[in-house]
Amino acid sequence: MNWSYLFKHWFGTLLIGPIIFQITTPFSSHISHLVFSFFEAYPLFLLFGLLFSIPTYILYGCIYYYLARKDANPNYAKAILILFSVLGVIATTLIMDGSMMQDITLPYLISSIIAGLLFKLNFRKI
Repeated sequence: MNWSYLFKHWFGTLLIGPIIFQITTPFSSHISHLVFSFFEAYPLFLLFGLLFSIPTYILYGCIYYYLARKDANPNYAKAILILFSVLGVIATTLIMDGSMMQDITLPYLISSIIAGLLFKLNFRKI
């Protein structure tokens, strides 16, 4: 089984999310008073994003495995996996419930959709 899509989607989301967050920060009313350098914050976003996303991607891996074993249509499987990752982002930010979580949700939702659509899903080994 080829697990590359799972890792590409996961790390793509983690890498793109902070960039979208930085772009949308000036438009947010909640954190407009927080000014920080993108290069200072990026490693922190990667670290905390990785830690907070582990539970979602463990379950994502189980769904991925199930869909691969059932030889699911790649387009439907991709839609299911993207939907699950989006729900995982929402669940994680609701559980964390910090002052910035509301502002972080949308950028990571967008990055998860972009990363999920960007990469090709192929369950079979190449």
